[in-house]
Amino acid sequence: MDSATYPVNPPLAQINHDTGYEYKNVVQQSEESSEVLVLLAFSGGGTRAASFSYGVLKELAETRINVKGREIRLSDEIDIISSVSGGSFTAAYFGLYGDRIFEDFEEVFLRRDIQGELTSQTLSPSNWSRLASSSFTRADLATELYDDTIFNHATFADMTEAHGPYIVINSTEMTLGTRFQFTQNYANVICTDLSSLPVARAVTASSAVPILFSPITLVNRAGECGWQRPEWMQVALDQNERSSRIYNLASNINALSSHEERPYLHLFDGGLADNLGLRAMLDGVLRHNGIAEAFKALGIEQTRRVVMILVNAETALDVESAHKSNTPSFTASLTAATSVPLTRYSFETVALLKDRLATWERQSYEEVCGTDVRTDDCNGVEFHFIEVNFSEHPDPDERDYLKRQPTSFVLPDEAVDRLIEAGQVILRNNNEYQRIIGGRVVPNGI
Repeated sequence: MDSATYPVNPPLAQINHDTGYEYKNVVQQSEESSEVLVLLAFSGGGTRAASFSYGVLKELAETRINVKGREIRLSDEIDIISSVSGGSFTAAYFGLYGDRIFEDFEEVFLRRDIQGELTSQTLSPSNWSRLASSSFTRADLATELYDDTIFNHATFADMTEAHGPYIVINSTEMTLGTRFQFTQNYANVICTDLSSLPVARAVTASSAVPILFSPITLVNRAGECGWQRPEWMQVALDQNERSSRIYNLASNINALSSHEERPYLHLFDGGLADNLGLRAMLDGVLRHNGIAEAFKALGIEQTRRVVMILVNAETALDVESAHKSNTPSFTASLTAATSVPLTRYSFETVALLKDRLATWERQSYEEVCGTDVRTDDCNGVEFHFIEVNFSEHPDPDERDYLKRQPTSFVLPDEAVDRLIEAGQVILRNNNEYQRIIGGRVVPNGI
């Protein structure tokens, strides 16, 4: 057996784009909903992030819009959710079970002491011999716990058959420092059959915080299933423009395609490469050379409105140390060493996305109308971006409370309640959101 963490990822003998976990095999669109594309990104942040994103889903489920004379729920229009870390629990559960999330997810995950349960299992004598093995780690215990008690042994085949949103669960490949997403397109590169992989395995990798957890290790069987570099990748590598984003993306994926150089992948918390979950969407368009080609590849050329909602559960930096003359503690310094770069990188990612959305909208109008100026008789693609974060809460005291919630997998019920409510309130009060649903514009978020 291959030497990798248990269970070993299943091999793929031959690539088959008609059956794997790909967008076109998951998402089923009606004629009425095909014109609206709703994309969500769930950030990391443990139970805090899972609760906050769950609140946003609740608000979307309670919001109805009129499309071609038919009233539809916005939650039914969600096409893609890209997630990292804590946000991956909510995304994966919704992808598997749809509206059931509003019935039992709070009990199944949000209000449980997951940290305590993991600690109990680690200290249990029945697990000592397994943990003493180099091929079984605390991350494997976490996978078993999530598989047994949250995801009911569901695989990505079950996710495909559920025909909910396309869930892109993101992790970070340790040796490359780059994003690895649990989709069949990525799995094809290392010849892994994602359909047979437990969803819990992907969620564990996405939330495996270094030091607290060992990485999830996958066997790289590149070269065994007939994968070939797609044209966009070959062109980018041949052009060799090393400072370009397309070359960087191509070289990172290409690095996975060599079994000899990288026989194993070691996957950590997805927040290390992208704590917002936005890079999957940016890279998806990048590889297709523009928004029109990306839509064509997904089979959604009829899309005329794109709504992108970022659910950002990022907390405040260490504000307490600013009020003290004492040298910050080791813990505070270590936290700053990791959180400050992530915060700055997240800011740049959001800024890049906003710039790209404006460019994609201009390109759409130029292609459809021959001009980048909107006219009444031109039906280009409109892009709407909404960021739901704690800073947008209308109550300053509540903002402060939310930003002080820790990144952990256990929170008191009061915190869970307030985080869920915050997700609903902040989204509902967003001016852009009100414009989309045809409601009133809320002045200054009040």
